Amino acid sequence: MLIRVEHATAYTYSEPLLASTQYLRMTPLSGRTQAVESWKLTCPGATTTPWQDQYGNYCHTLTISEPVDYLEIKVCGLVRTRETNGIVGFATAELLPDIYLRETPYTVAPESVRDFAARFRTALARDRIAGLHEIMLGVADAVDYRKGETHVHTTGAEALEQGSGVCQDHAHIFCAVCRVLGVPSRYVSGYVNHGFGHDAHASSHAWAEALVEDLGWVGFDPTTRACATEAYIRTAVGLDYADASPVRGVRSGGGLETMTVRVSFPAQQQQTQ
Repeated sequence: MLIRVEHATAYTYSEPLLASTQYLRMTPLSGRTQAVESWKLTCPGATTTPWQDQYGNYCHTLTISEPVDYLEIKVCGLVRTRETNGIVGFATAELLPDIYLRETPYTVAPESVRDFAARFRTALARDRIAGLHEIMLGVADAVDYRKGETHVHTTGAEALEQGSGVCQDHAHIFCAVCRVLGVPSRYVSGYVNHGFGHDAHASSHAWAEALVEDLGWVGFDPTTRACATEAYIRTAVGLDYADASPVRGVRSGGGLETMTVRVSFPAQQQQTQ
């Protein structure tokens, strides 16, 4: 599938932003599931030469050194995706799998998460893939998708306990449960295309990948109750949102910050022959 992406993240400040340094993980890499045919990043300020972080993500460092009251970061590009039934496989250079068993502030596993994970232990031991599908569906059943009831700092455990959240929360819970059960798992950020033709719409998205012996990394999305398909574009991975968020950094000044995000797939999608 050939997908054209346009993504703009805009920040408005109540006071002048004096200085800012941001890591931008907004550029996808080619691999088994996708081939990047073109991609362009546009933003004010100065950006470093692209570099790769410890997870292999393609990154830029953006530095704003003069006062501004508005900041917009744009990417646009063309990506050809492939249907692999969710299988990402192995990269040529990977961190040790045990890294992805680490508990993080977003994937902390208190008793509530451990009790929830326990119900999947038998199924996972019997069949790894089937068990991971059960975890994916179990997270979707336990946490209704509802915007506005969680925020960027909500942990997976908090979303599970309140029974509602968004894709970020679903991914964190899936990762937390997998790690409790000894399955390396990681958070994924990117895009997903919903539908085709006039009914199509795009969104930035988050899901998770679990490590399966002989297959490598496999994508699971509790929000859509399915493995990642050719409708997905992978942009960054990490232990949690903090590692894979599109924009993350520090600033001086600015007062109250208001962020708006626009994502679109302006050209009609076409199936690859």
